[in-house]
Parts: sequence; C-alpha cells; structure tokens
Amino acid sequence: MTPKNQKEYSYDKRETVIKHYLNGDSERDIVTKTFMPRTSIHRIIAKYKSTKCIGNLIGRGRKRKTTPQTDRLIQRKIKTDRRKSAASVKAELKTSLNIAISESTIRRRLHEIGLHGRVARKKPYVNKVNRGKRLEYARTYREQPLGYWDNVIWSDESKFNLFGSDGKVMVWRTTKEELDPKCMVPTVKHGGGNVKCWGCFSSCGVGNLVFIDGNMTGEMYRDILDKNLLQSVRKLGLDNQWMFQQDNDPKHKAAIVTNWLTRKGVEQLKWPSSSPDLNPIEHLWDEIERRMKNEQPKNEKDLKECLTRVWNGLEVTVLKKLVDSVPNRLNEVIRLKGYPTKY
Repeated sequence: MTPKNQKEYSYDKRETVIKHYLNGDSERDIVTKTFMPRTSIHRIIAKYKSTKCIGNLIGRGRKRKTTPQTDRLIQRKIKTDRRKSAASVKAELKTSLNIAISESTIRRRLHEIGLHGRVARKKPYVNKVNRGKRLEYARTYREQPLGYWDNVIWSDESKFNLFGSDGKVMVWRTTKEELDPKCMVPTVKHGGGNVKCWGCFSSCGVGNLVFIDGNMTGEMYRDILDKNLLQSVRKLGLDNQWMFQQDNDPKHKAAIVTNWLTRKGVEQLKWPSSSPDLNPIEHLWDEIERRMKNEQPKNEKDLKECLTRVWNGLEVTVLKKLVDSVPNRLNEVIRLKGYPTKY
C-alpha cells in the first residue's frame, strides 16, 4: 500500500521493476538499477504477485458519490452563475433532487473540468456603446505597421503615496511572523501624504514628469501641456509626424485644452472611452510603483525626488517593450468583443 501523501510511481517505473523481477533479479539488484527505495520495490512486486497486474485494477478505490448526470448538473449550475457558491449548489441539490453530497465533492467535480475558485479581477465597467467604440478602434488601428506606434506620445496622470501602494503587498512569512516589522506594511493616518503627477513617453524615451498641486482643472492641464508637451517632443527627437494620446477625462476635453491643441497643430490619436488597458503608460506607472519599493522617502519632497530619479532612470528597452505590446492589446479587444482585456 502506498504511504499517505505519497504519489504512486508511474506505470513505466512499475513496469521496469516488474521486468527486472521477471528476469530473475533480486530486490537488492533492482534497487541498484532503478535507484528506487527497497520498500517501494517490495510493494510493487508484492502487488504484482497478488494481482498479476502492473497497473491499478479497475474499480478499486473509493466509489464516486455522484453519477455522471449529477456531475453535469453541478457543472451546469456553476457555468450558468459563476458567483454561485458550493454551499448553495449543495442546498439546491438537497432541496430539488434529495441528493446529499458535501461541498468538497462539488468542488472536486468543478476541478475536473478546470473550474477553480478565484478572486474575481476588478476591471472598469464597459457598457455596450463603449464596447462598440473599442472594437471599432481596435479594428481600425490593428493593421498599422509596428513602427506606427513609435511616433505616439502616450500620456496620463497618476498618484503615488508616501507610504506605499494602495493595493496588496505580498510577503513571505511564517504563522508566527504576522506582526514582525519586516513582514508588515506601515500605515499612517490619512495615508501620510501623496503626490499626483503627469507624464508622457514614447518608445524612444520618457518626456517630462510634472507634479500637480491641488485638484487638476482644465486650465492647469492646458498649462502643463503648454510648458511640457512640445518640450518633451523635442527632447525625444520625434519628427513632425508624431501624435498625442490622452484619454477622455473631462479635463482633457475642456474647450481651453482643445483650443490649445488645435492652435498648436497637435494631431491627436483617436481614443475610445473606458480603455485604460489600451494605454501602455498604465503599465509604466506600475513599473515605477515596483521600483519605488526600493526607495525610502521620508516626506513629500523626498517622494518627488525619488519619483523623478526613477522616471529618468527608465530604460528604453522597457519603454519599447510596452509600446510594442499595443498590437496585442488591440487583438485582445477584438477577441473579447470589446470587453476589458488582461492588460
């Protein structure tokens, strides 16, 4: 009998042992040839002597608590409502069909078809109209050559907290290290302060990083573009064919901003609403967040200095890889019929 919590040896290994046994080799000789424990060799040979079978006999082991029809019913209930719990399926089976099975059995039946309980990802809601616009955008631009995206200036705003990210921080620890300082994330009242910034980049480098004091208005945004956008274009050495990308935030679409862009002759990339997954700068902010974990800013001034240093230290290879992901993002939008993608 195989010890508890130990997987059985594969059929090929067991077959090798039996071949040596039938050739007249002793258990000690088989151990030398197969590098398997002698106890395992003994069990395999003993089982073969009693059953005359190398593999497991059909019908051995614990019987299934469910029939194929019940299995399909369980799977259909979950496929119809992915948020239904194993406990509710158990109660429904008991009430409607008088079938009494455990929640563990229900989970095993779902595991058999590849369904596992996981935390649902949070993605921006995309309504039917915006799904159509996302699909139209993806179909329009996916045929563009790869070099087309090298001339786009990608832009966005982001916020960075003085005491780390708003999201989860994973650590490796034992059960007794829960309150060990090196396994905790320090927090302070009101978040300890944060800074908001605007930045832009292309496949050949980063543009200016601008810190925003207070709440952004259309006039503030216009001033940021006036002082930094064209300067960033010159800094990156882009030719006259460059395009500017921004999302559809109301501040970005304010008349004062639109008039400035028109007056400066800035060509804008058409942008569908509810599409942060199509903008590679979102992943650039994530990369900066990861690198900021190595920094220890003590106040907002330090935080700004660290962000500026990390921003200017971004490698061109990282930026190029992000921009080169745009065609894949478009294909994913089409594959998922306009719904949010993995990006």
